Amino acid sequence: MWPAHAPAFVVGVNLPWVGYGTDFGTSAWHPEGGLSVRPAARERLEEAFTTLETDGIRIVRLFVLCDGRSGIHYDRSGLPVGFDDVVLADFDALLDVARRHGISVMPALLDFHLCHPTNIVNGVQAGGRAQLIADPDCRSALFENVLTPLVERYANDDAIAAWDVFNEPEWCLRRLRPSWWFSDPFNALQEFLYLLVQCVRRAASQPITIGSAGLWQLDLVTPLGLDFYQVHWYERFGWSALERPVENLGLDRPVILGEFSGRAAIWPIADVLDAAERAGYRGAMVWSVLAEDDQSAYTPQVVEWMRARASGR
Repeated sequence: MWPAHAPAFVVGVNLPWVGYGTDFGTSAWHPEGGLSVRPAARERLEEAFTTLETDGIRIVRLFVLCDGRSGIHYDRSGLPVGFDDVVLADFDALLDVARRHGISVMPALLDFHLCHPTNIVNGVQAGGRAQLIADPDCRSALFENVLTPLVERYANDDAIAAWDVFNEPEWCLRRLRPSWWFSDPFNALQEFLYLLVQCVRRAASQPITIGSAGLWQLDLVTPLGLDFYQVHWYERFGWSALERPVENLGLDRPVILGEFSGRAAIWPIADVLDAAERAGYRGAMVWSVLAEDDQSAYTPQVVEWMRARASGR
């Protein structure tokens, strides 16, 4: 379900972060915390949501814990023992902004950068958290000490349209290597995702999805009991991948286009949205507002398409 009250095709946006991995909780970079205590970050978020409300955008996808660099407390072995209180204050700040602008959010709890090699930058560890997936003790601690209490806090909050429990997990397959924990990275990752989905399912009432990087590894997520599927598409994947009818994918739930580049180089935004709707996707979310990578943009073409469609043109 995407979400149940939504019209046939929904246009949303990714506003993934004000600062990657630092919007929720404390770190050596921001020992005071994230959105709730940093006025400049809160102001940027407020301005972006004001624009989106004016444009008629009603759903936003954003990232929360990312690669685990902020908000989570670890013991010396890397076991998650909990999260700092600022995480909840920061999440409350996000939802306060969203509610005032009539926008629902789809939080992506974790990101594939968890599996990147460890990189210490000014005292903060970026990446290097693959043990949260591979080590049964670490993942159990992550579920019990971090994710369950976080999700339970917002279990019935109507400002949350759905939980995206992991962004593009396929990229972790390149980083996970057979070890004494497991022999098959695919099975290990799929087991982690299954347990992650079950963790969030027990804690919350909202629908659950996973942000799949593309169409090539949907077998990773199809057995997990998701409420709807989410596929990402970029121009390098080819037009035929976007045009492929959803009904031919053999999936048992609705599908949305969770990411597509707002920085069109080959095909206009209107053509992408037309193709996604024709293919049978239930919605499409442009990448992105505020992020500064080479695929990010939020152009007037998005709103123009929405208004033309609403007027019947």
